Amino acid sequence: MKGSAFRTLMITLLSNLENPDGAEMTFRLVKERIRAARRSIEIHMFVWRNDAIGNEIGEAVLEAAERGVAVRIIKDVGAFMYERIEMNRKSFFNKPISFKNRVVYGLIGRTFPNTFCEDNHTDALGWKLMNHPNVTMEWVNHTHTKYYLFDEEVMLTGSINIEDRHRGYLDYMIQIEGREHIERFRQRQALQVVHDAKRSLDFVLNSLRDGTRRFEIKDRFLELMREAKTSLYIEMAYIGDPEISAGIATAAARGVEVTMLFSREANVGNDINYHSMHELYRDAPMKAYLADRMIHSKLMMIDDSMVIMGSANFSVFSMQKAEELNVVIQRDEALMERFRETIAHRIAAAQRVESADAFSGYNKRIAYLQQLHQKMNDWFN
Repeated sequence: MKGSAFRTLMITLLSNLENPDGAEMTFRLVKERIRAARRSIEIHMFVWRNDAIGNEIGEAVLEAAERGVAVRIIKDVGAFMYERIEMNRKSFFNKPISFKNRVVYGLIGRTFPNTFCEDNHTDALGWKLMNHPNVTMEWVNHTHTKYYLFDEEVMLTGSINIEDRHRGYLDYMIQIEGREHIERFRQRQALQVVHDAKRSLDFVLNSLRDGTRRFEIKDRFLELMREAKTSLYIEMAYIGDPEISAGIATAAARGVEVTMLFSREANVGNDINYHSMHELYRDAPMKAYLADRMIHSKLMMIDDSMVIMGSANFSVFSMQKAEELNVVIQRDEALMERFRETIAHRIAAAQRVESADAFSGYNKRIAYLQQLHQKMNDWFN
């Protein structure tokens, strides 16, 4: 990665102005790290699609397992829905799903844009990997978390799934190096220590571990909104949680400069995005920009000096129902400057929204979609 990403201390932002989406640098580094792993690899992933990049990463993981590396894969079951009704409609890892869920996928799929693209990928590699003696496969549900761990020394985390279409999205991933940071993550993951707002790097989680429900990400977002002095920049794929929207409006009302960037047309949930933005834009002084490319990011920058980013959207699902992993970074001016450069580049390519009326055209379908998403969540609970 020398010369291809910006590195400061032990944190690397895996994008630059030549590679603004984050996917190319992330996928390249993931494969390099897999090939260099000596003892262990852990991958916790929401979507792992059976497409070109899914197979490239799968092949690299299999090679690592063949040379004796202990591999642990934690894979979300609910993501089958997205894997099997979008793009090539193939999961890299397969397992039987219930008749009820097959019906649900069919119904929900009718509300998604038709993105079908045919290819010749089979699931043979996925099965081979799952059955390898050096691979441990864990199936989980309601976890939207995305991270890679290598030898308990290096972590890659953010919001990029393993699928080809992320090459067309705008997103964020970071690399964190240093055993002390990974040990801190493990302590936070095991609920052994609480989040420390004074640390320059710390982890915040929504956790359903061992029957214990600890959801702290929304509280941290709201706290940072209350603490903001001058500005909030929000780049988010999916919004709609009422408390989060209220926090944004309150910050804007007391004079904080609020800027939001999101997709002109998201792959899912666009009506909910537009409905939420219509309410915000009507009630709060703020600036919003629409990007022609899909914004898959989950990032908030506070006062141009602190970033909270990771897997959690401002949606009801992320804030109230799903396991998520976010990272809070502060007191690193060089890294913040790189974030600011990336943000400025994305804003410059987007279109400013002039009034709430720009978001009003989607409201006719809101009630239907909200009911449908609520039923979907109820079915999966």
